[in-house]
Amino acid sequence: MNNNNNNNKTYKGISSKKTVILGAHVVSPSVMELLPMEDMPLLDKRDQAIVIEEDVIKDIIPSSEAPFGEEWEVYDVRGAVVIPALTECHTHAIFAGDRAAEFHARIQGETYHDQQKKGGINATVSATRDATDEALLSSLKRWLEVFLGQGATAVEVKSGYGLSHDQEIRLLRIINRAKAEGHGVEVLPTYLGAHAVPRDAKSREDYIEEMIIKTLPMVKHENLAEFVDVFVASVAYSVEEADIIYNAAHKLGFKLKAHLWELEHDNSRELLEKYPFVSVDHLEFAQKEDLEVAFARGTVPVLLPLTAWHLGYNIRRTYEVIKELKGYFAISTDFNPGTSFSPSLWQAFTVAHIEFGLPIEELFFASTVYAAKALRLNDIGAIVPGSKADLVVLNVPSLDWLGYLHGINPVDMVFKNGSPVQ
Repeated sequence: MNNNNNNNKTYKGISSKKTVILGAHVVSPSVMELLPMEDMPLLDKRDQAIVIEEDVIKDIIPSSEAPFGEEWEVYDVRGAVVIPALTECHTHAIFAGDRAAEFHARIQGETYHDQQKKGGINATVSATRDATDEALLSSLKRWLEVFLGQGATAVEVKSGYGLSHDQEIRLLRIINRAKAEGHGVEVLPTYLGAHAVPRDAKSREDYIEEMIIKTLPMVKHENLAEFVDVFVASVAYSVEEADIIYNAAHKLGFKLKAHLWELEHDNSRELLEKYPFVSVDHLEFAQKEDLEVAFARGTVPVLLPLTAWHLGYNIRRTYEVIKELKGYFAISTDFNPGTSFSPSLWQAFTVAHIEFGLPIEELFFASTVYAAKALRLNDIGAIVPGSKADLVVLNVPSLDWLGYLHGINPVDMVFKNGSPVQ
């Protein structure tokens, strides 16, 4: 790969006023609409020039027609595949400690339910509460740099390992510090106080009341989170409890996300019928009727293949229901220290493709345009005029190598707002 002065550029949050990427093999969704996946057109053109002005893609034209002159910053990628930057729409990237012993015990047959009773999420809560703000910020920034190096320029980060008013507010403030520093990644904070019931709570009811009366209003007042999420499961919160939390969050104007049907099926469909969810995530045990409601409401289903793989569940059935309904889906890593300790969407590609048989082209769409839609990001996810110039240059000859080549990060360069950041 060759460009004119890549070594001299540093990311300062804005791009050169005028940039052109030459010699690009552009591979991208052709539109940014929430179409049925089977109707999503693929743009696949060689030797293109991507013309960028004021951080935005202005045109995609043959390289022979590219503008030139001293006012243009030029990067010649010499035939490399250029795709839209990836979006990580579901991560738990702020935490301390690890749960390696728990992971290995699960491989030997210990169940996730049993681990939640004796450790699980609450084990990470203890370690996170004991960590200093600076240690948590340093760790989060490290993972954000990893995500960026893997080609993701937008990353959702959930709280959820504080599980008290003070600790959850602390985590969200740290996430927002990382957001303010930028580093080439757009950070989207989510409040997940309802991740588990804290062991030191007086009662479930007291903790839920604290979230509704105290924490949610402060999160809104300080603008600490864009989304509110709840883990709805037998080991976490019931549908009735989630309804109380979502009702309060919805009234305050938060966008809503949900962990649904990861461990079993329940009547969470009532929540989808009642509230305008941006996304519903996991879905290993979702039924056809559940997904029908999601699609009718414009909600994006998010599949998390690495977590399903770790827990021994099969997302293929859910995928087949989505296809039957002519729907769409996003994917993400669910990066967390317990059930998916991998910050690589490329590994998620490989597992989803090899283990569960999901087609590579659909996984590509799922990690770009549909993952952006799962965060209501309408200006990234495709290389089309008018979109933000968040782009990734790959060191592979075609999309066919994704999933086929694994164990290696295929990213060569990352552009954020038209500037190289990796």
